[in-house]
Amino acid sequence: MTSNAQLQMMDQSGRVPPAQAIYSDLLAVSYPARKRQVEFTASNGDTFDSSKNTIEIPIAIGGAEWIDLSNSYFKITITSKTGANKTIGFKSPHDIIERLQFLGTNSEMLEDIQNYNNLARMLMFHQLGEDGLTYNTNLGEFQESTLFKAPTAVAGDAAAIVASANVAFNQVTGATDALGVGSHHGQTNFTTKIANDGSITICFPLISGICSTNKYLPLGMLKNRSLTLRVQLARDVKAFTCADDTAPVANYSGVALVADVITMAETYNEKFMNMIRSVGDISIHYTTYKNYADNKQAVNADTTYDGLIPDSSRSLKSLFTIFNKQSEANNTDALQLVNPKLQSYQYTILSETYPQKDVQNVSATNRNQAFANLHIALGQLGSISSRCMGSSESYYASGDTAKANVNSSTFALGVCCESHNKSSNLLESGKNLQNSTQPCRLRAVIHNNNTALSILHYSLSDRLLLIDESGNLRSSG
Repeated sequence: MTSNAQLQMMDQSGRVPPAQAIYSDLLAVSYPARKRQVEFTASNGDTFDSSKNTIEIPIAIGGAEWIDLSNSYFKITITSKTGANKTIGFKSPHDIIERLQFLGTNSEMLEDIQNYNNLARMLMFHQLGEDGLTYNTNLGEFQESTLFKAPTAVAGDAAAIVASANVAFNQVTGATDALGVGSHHGQTNFTTKIANDGSITICFPLISGICSTNKYLPLGMLKNRSLTLRVQLARDVKAFTCADDTAPVANYSGVALVADVITMAETYNEKFMNMIRSVGDISIHYTTYKNYADNKQAVNADTTYDGLIPDSSRSLKSLFTIFNKQSEANNTDALQLVNPKLQSYQYTILSETYPQKDVQNVSATNRNQAFANLHIALGQLGSISSRCMGSSESYYASGDTAKANVNSSTFALGVCCESHNKSSNLLESGKNLQNSTQPCRLRAVIHNNNTALSILHYSLSDRLLLIDESGNLRSSG
């Protein structure tokens, strides 16, 4: 935050925006502005499907205008073309996106999130509380979780209660509705179903650091087409479920990014450009995810996983790992998170271990420690709304009850390596991996790995969005 002394100095010279681009704090009534909502449409076609699955949306505005992405959302119409009397379904609108990219000047990559829908599924089940959202708004706002459902109370002994809870949690394989097998994380049915030749239009915010800077971007004063959204749609069998004998088929149309365009007073624009000329460029802070995919073949025995995470971020904040089945079926939720029944795990980052000691007996007796570290990485442990503590579901042992397998906290791992408190105003507060020859790694022992797994690592890191006097929009790394 800009200090009072800095504000006084800027007042003496006409109160220009600060170099760190916290200029929204300085907007006063003396700088009139007006807002209009704009739908930015795709430049490479009107309809898309599994064979034409890349959408490009240039975000181009007028010469004196700014873009506000803080309340933006992605809009798209989905039409089922699966076949007569066949219905497709999906659980989250994010399921349809496989890869999300934002490109700057000369197509420089500003943000690139691969396996976006897998990441979104993990965040939906471990959403931040309201207090965490004030800091990590880039994680997306998911107000309701289906991970923890209250088990049905049954009079009598504990075994009867557990048996009833197993039913409530859909057993290991998940509940089955007209579409097929559902996710086994408390969701009985699919959120949205589309009949053949039927359509539905969905609107949802994107999990993106570029969209969550809470800063206006002066695109109108930058080089032409300085910002482009590129979305790669997921395979139909990954995004949707259907009957077991029918492959889901979907078409897409009406694609747009909807955002607010701000027209500033010309005096403000002049001061902003003068400020850039005087300091050379300005920096806007955001955080983003990068994905590193790996796999583990099925082995009917305890096996050791030693996976490299070749991240080279200048400011690494957290690492996350999720597990999915490699196999995909028409009637199965391909994005469901799988509990690999870990015996132990530990991350190594710059020769330091996280947690300090290898977490042992994860699935058997100590799953809550894994959950605690995950929620520290999500910035939620200190919140009363943290889903780490206070619920007996976190403590169930695995092996004997279906509920334990269903409601394990070990299907997602996470550790925080941020050096400074989240309330600090430092733009880059994580581990610098750029000059390191020792990559991050996860070592884990998986018990009876009888299912081939896709192992997806995600790094969360600080980035700086740079705007220079030549009108270029680029990223720090």
